[in-house]
Amino acid sequence: MAVARFIIGLTAMIAAAPLIAQSAAESPKNVAADAREMPQTAALNAQVAGNNAAIEAQNGANQAQYDADRAAYAAAMREHHHDVLATDEVFIRQQLAYADAMRDYRAQVAMCKRGYKSACNLPTPDPRNYM
Repeated sequence: MAVARFIIGLTAMIAAAPLIAQSAAESPKNVAADAREMPQTAALNAQVAGNNAAIEAQNGANQAQYDADRAAYAAAMREHHHDVLATDEVFIRQQLAYADAMRDYRAQVAMCKRGYKSACNLPTPDPRNYM
């Protein structure tokens, strides 16, 4: 029975707490304190708003720099890719020239072994002549 009374009393206090807090907040003492603190609160809110605007401006500048950096990187990669392709084309031409020179050299050696002295006296094929 005592536990039930305690629970009922506790429930009533919990229900009444917002009403007590509201009446305490509206007391003349609190109203006067609020009146004194309002200008300071407004000034602090204005300062925060100014700081937020500065932060937003800085974020915009940072984003613009980031976008410019990404574009520069992409351009550099495209240029590098172009250079790699050009280098690959030169390398492929060199490989083909070497292969052609070796084909002719083997044919020259084969003709020399068959007894064609003119083939034996020819200079070794130079891959630069095949490019």
